[in-house]
This record gives sequence, C-alpha cells and structure tokens, in this order.
Amino acid sequence: MAAPQDTITTLDENRQPVRPQIGKIPVRFHLYWAGADRDGSVGGFYFAVVETLPVPQEGALSVPALPGPKPRDYRYTTKTDSIFIFTASEEVSERQHAFFIYAVDNKGRPDATPARFVFSAYDRFPPKAIIDSLLAEGTEYRLLAIGGVEPYHKTYHVTDFFEISNDHAVPRDTVSADACLNMFWRGEPTIPSTIVTGYRYKLDEPDFNTVDSSVHHVAYNCGPGTTPVNPGPKIFRLRAIGQSGWRGEATRWFQMNFAPDTWFAGPRLDDVLAGWQTYTDGNGKQYWFLDFSATGWTAFQGVPGTMLSADSVQVLPALRPERKTFFEVYNDRLWMHAENDTVHLNSWVIVPTGGFDRDSPYSVRVNKALLPPALLGTPVLTQDGPNGSPIGFRIRVPVKDASGSISQPSETTTYPEFDPASVKNQPLINGVQGMTAAGRAFVEIFAEDGNTTVDRRVDQRPRGSVGIVERVEAGTVDPQDLALRSKILTFYVNKVPRLRRDGTFRPTVNQQLARSPVFQLPADDVDQLDPNAGFNKVGGTPGYGPILRRKIAILGKLTGTTRDTCFVVPEEFFFANNINIPRIPDWIATGNVTVRIRLCDCAACDVALATPTCPFVGDRGATPNYGSCVDTDIACRLSASEPGVIETGDATTLGPGSPVETGRRKQ
Repeated sequence: MAAPQDTITTLDENRQPVRPQIGKIPVRFHLYWAGADRDGSVGGFYFAVVETLPVPQEGALSVPALPGPKPRDYRYTTKTDSIFIFTASEEVSERQHAFFIYAVDNKGRPDATPARFVFSAYDRFPPKAIIDSLLAEGTEYRLLAIGGVEPYHKTYHVTDFFEISNDHAVPRDTVSADACLNMFWRGEPTIPSTIVTGYRYKLDEPDFNTVDSSVHHVAYNCGPGTTPVNPGPKIFRLRAIGQSGWRGEATRWFQMNFAPDTWFAGPRLDDVLAGWQTYTDGNGKQYWFLDFSATGWTAFQGVPGTMLSADSVQVLPALRPERKTFFEVYNDRLWMHAENDTVHLNSWVIVPTGGFDRDSPYSVRVNKALLPPALLGTPVLTQDGPNGSPIGFRIRVPVKDASGSISQPSETTTYPEFDPASVKNQPLINGVQGMTAAGRAFVEIFAEDGNTTVDRRVDQRPRGSVGIVERVEAGTVDPQDLALRSKILTFYVNKVPRLRRDGTFRPTVNQQLARSPVFQLPADDVDQLDPNAGFNKVGGTPGYGPILRRKIAILGKLTGTTRDTCFVVPEEFFFANNINIPRIPDWIATGNVTVRIRLCDCAACDVALATPTCPFVGDRGATPNYGSCVDTDIACRLSASEPGVIETGDATTLGPGSPVETGRRKQ
C-alpha cells in the first residue's frame, strides 16, 4: 500500500529510510490512501491517529516524542479517503500528529509494514468569541449640595478589553464595589462546516469554568447562587472552543470599586471666633497663631470649627469643607497656615483632610473593646455601610531642597486606626509630619476606602506631586495635571536667618570703610537645627545654640577701569562681634562699593553660587536640606588706597585678571 508523504517507506539511493521532513497541514484535512494485493484483493484498512502533548510537561524543555499507536487506537474502514479534524489545544494552535494505516487482504492477512504520515496540524481559523454585553448594576452615593449623601442605582456597560498592547495601563471602565455583573456572549465559526463545541470562562476563579455550546450567560456577585467578587482590577475572559480544541478569546477589563477622592480640609483663615492672634513679618506677610507660653499646652481646648476640635470625630470625611490650609506646632505656639507659607524647621505640621467615596462600606478600623468610652458611637469611629466617606488617609511629604534633590519618605499607614493591640495603631484623625529638612514641601494625602482601594492619581503622574506642581507653575495645559494640582499642598520649611541691624550693627548704609575694616554682624535664627547634633526632639527649639555662619565679599570696580570685580574674604565667621576683615586689595577701586554678607543657619548648606559679579564658592559636600543661606547687600564707600603693593602670595586672596572676573579662588 502507499500513503501521501509516507514517512516510513521513503528510502534513499542505498535503500535506507530517509529521516522525514515534518510538514504542516490544517487541522481539517482530506486524506487519501490506497492498497494492492498480488494474489487476491484488498478487503479494507486499519488506521490510527496519535498525537504528542501540546506543550512541554512541567520542568521539560520540549514536548515528548510521538507515541506509537496501541491496538485499541486502530479503526477499520473500507474507504480510501476521509476528512479528518485533528486536534490542537487551548494552549497552542499547532500540535504534532502521526497517521498510521495498513491494508488487510480478502483472506484477512494484514500488511506487516504499516505506512506512517507524521505532521503538525495547525488551526488558523478558531471560532470567534463575542461578548455581547457586560452589565454592572449597583448602588452608589452622591454628595448633596445641602450636605449629606444619598444613594442611587447605577448601571454600567463595560466595553474596555485587555491586551498586552493596550495603550493604557489601567482599565477605562469602573463599576461599583457591590455591582451585580451579568455577562452575555456567543461564538461564531470563522470557516464553513465547523462548529463551536463549548465555552470556557473565568473572572476571579483560578481555573476556567467549562460549559457546553448552549450556555450564553453567567452572573457574578448577584446574591445567593452566584459567585461573589472582591473589589479590584478585573479581567473577564471568554473562550469559544472549536472542534480542534483551539479557541478564540474575548475579554472585558474593568475596575470594580471606585477609588476615593481626597481633599484638604483645614481651618478658615477668616474665623474670628477661634481667638487667633496675628503677626506680620518684614515682607508684610500675615500669620495667625495661638500662644501657650504662659499656660502651657495643658490649657489647649481645641480650635472651634476645625479638625482640632470635637468635630474631628463627629464630622465624617465627606462632610468636611475643602480648604488648603493647615496647622503648625512650634514651641508653645499653634500656627495656622495657607499654601506656600513658611514653617519653622523642626516643627510639626498638622494637615486636616476630607474625602469622598461613592460605593464602599465605612469599615473604619476600630477595636471597640479598647476604644475610650467618650469615643464610642462617634460617627467617624463607628463602622457603617456605605455613607460616602473613605475610612482613612495616609500622608507623605517629600521635600525638594535648594539643589533640586527630592527626599522620598515612606507614606504612613492608614489613619485613623484605633487599636492599641495592633502594630498599625494610628489613633489620629489628622495627618501629622515632623519637618526636619529645609526646602519646599509637597504634602500628598491618599484616601483609602472600605475596600482598601487607595487614591493613587497623584502617584500615577510623571514625577508625582513635584512634577504636577512644577508643570502647572510652568504653564502646562495638561488637564490631568490641572485637575490634580488641588490635591497637593505646598509650603516652605525653614525660616531663613536674619542679620540683626540694631545700633551696634556695622557696616551701615553709606559707611566710609577703611581698607581693613572691622564689622559687627549680630544675627538671629528663630528655628535653629543641627541634624549632626544627634537626636533632636521635633516640635521646637533644641537645647543647643544656633549655627550662624557668615561669609563676606566686597563688590566694586577694578582700579583704573569700569569693570566690575570683587574680593571674597577667605574666612568664614561663626561669631558676630569684632570681625576683622583682611585688607581689601588695592585693585578694588576707591569709592562706591557693596558689602555682601551671606548668613547661613547651617554648617554646610551652600549649593548655588551668588550673582555672577561676585559668586561665593559653594560648600563641598553641602547638605542643602540642613538649612538656608541668605545674602544681604549694603552700599558703602571705600577709602583711598593705603601705600603698599598688591598681595599675591595668599593662596585664598583674589587678584586682578581672570580669577577676579570669574570670582574663583586662586589655587
């Protein structure tokens, strides 16, 4: 007998079997065969089909070799052709097979050398899986203009699908956490004479569910008899199985549970009932504070109408008004601040927050057995069904220092959590952060709902809160950045040191300077901090004195020219009185000069050069988040040159020429 592409009887010129070249055929294939008998006739044929595994076994690198047919695998036929549908699998669309056949004559004697056809069968036309609709029906809550929330019924049609090549990282569709999900589908053959044999589907299940071709619907999370679904990102997968076992697949991708919204809920700046005192700084900026230096903090009874009062446990987050203000505690004062104010270095900031959640239960984390009796039954600390509020918040405050470096602290765990028996115990209503690094602070607040979903919109933007603020301040028109700017509160940390220009201060404006003057430079720092001094208790002035470091330069004209130049005093001064300035070189012309005084409240935090006309050299190994430097210019008159020659031997004294023009110290 013979078979097409017979892979066992093909011989070379030496009558040796040729290793077969395994070809590929469609899974639906028409095979023909024939047989002959010299002394009689062919009565029929026995054939068998075998296949290997579709994918390698666990731990193996390749699929096993094709097995030989067992006697029970053979079937008898008198035909000489037939249409076969070979098998692929759900995992792969191609699978290796072997077709064996041998003839039997009219006396019942079989061919001792069956023909074998080895091939790979592939399925390029699986049935199409079609999800007609995914309906999500649930209850949500909305805020009322008159206060409070109300429930309403909402139906969503989920249309987004999941693919690795998706141009978006998160699903576009979101449904409520309690939504009843109904999936409706069908399958369509893609070539004639084939059928859909069944369907397989899954949502949260570890394995696919298998149903026959008559089933076109499943419900989840719809009560008794249906599978519950936990909140989170979801992918519903549907597979339509063809006759070969290969499948077409469709998906629906969605988020189950709306993330909460977050806002700042600080005090009112115009509230006269709270008893605020006011202070106006030298720039005309007004600050509000309460002073407890006489009575101590034991006299503090809260601030009425704010989240530093009984309202903190009575007013749910959804009902707190949105205000970008906050509190600061330093020494014996409570300060009230608005965005872009400056707080003391080593102070505590207290950030009240509010938020809204449209669909999750209010499962606030409270151990009732250990809750103080006075707090039992308070709305904020009482578990409830969905009420429009998130259950708590997390806080993180990156600080960008003068060099542009950004600290990235960890966010706190969720507060409030009233459970002294838990390591996560956070008996706080407001966000609290100690500010021990100088720079610009970016307060990030993340609301968490009762299904543990956290508001991550700020994190998902490039460079987070810092990137959003900087892009908006640069004039971006990106709608996402503009919408999220209100979710970030910025302020500055560290009151800069100041020169105390009282009756003893020298030099004064228009003072006549000798070539070797003596300066008196008293100074103050209202919020000193030395991170290298060891443990510092946050909340006020440390027990040691301030760091007040002075650098001095004389700006003027190069003698005999109109060119600007300067002389940088090589020393730094940590004391205020009787500062002897080295002789001002003769190449600084007599007449109008400017005395520039740099005052720093840190041991080494200079990172940027001053003006190009007279740059101070930045500190090597500077730590700009340890403090700040401020420059003060005083107009003076320099006396006539004293006899002598220009000094050039001092390795730190500037002379005329290129070093003067660049402001660099001579090396």
